[in-house]
Amino acid sequence: MLLTPMFVDVSLNNRLGQAVHLGVYHLQHQGRDYVFVAAPTRQASSFVGKNAEPFAFQLREKLALDARRMELIEVREVNDSVHLFRWRFEWVGNSPLSARSEEITSPGLLATLLSLINVEQQAAVANA
Repeated sequence: MLLTPMFVDVSLNNRLGQAVHLGVYHLQHQGRDYVFVAAPTRQASSFVGKNAEPFAFQLREKLALDARRMELIEVREVNDSVHLFRWRFEWVGNSPLSARSEEITSPGLLATLLSLINVEQQAAVANA
């Protein structure tokens, strides 16, 4: 996988209450809390999507984050390239609702986010 060792294996509960593992990397950048998540490569691409709300809730709790500053970014590796998806939620109190995602396609934003998780990948994107 193209991810750096900054990702930590974190145990969370999926929507069925089963323990699952995700690679998680949290950092603060420009006033936002970026939480990058990567499902194990053997999981389907919909793994995070089916569990986005419980994952967002648990990660916000574990990392003691303010939901208004939290950015959940899913990292997917497809055919040796990395794709990033931003997850958005409507927060009601501490509960994330109405999860939806969008692939990050803006070259500038993509390069910036990739540089936060993998300098070599960022250089490849910048030169593409």
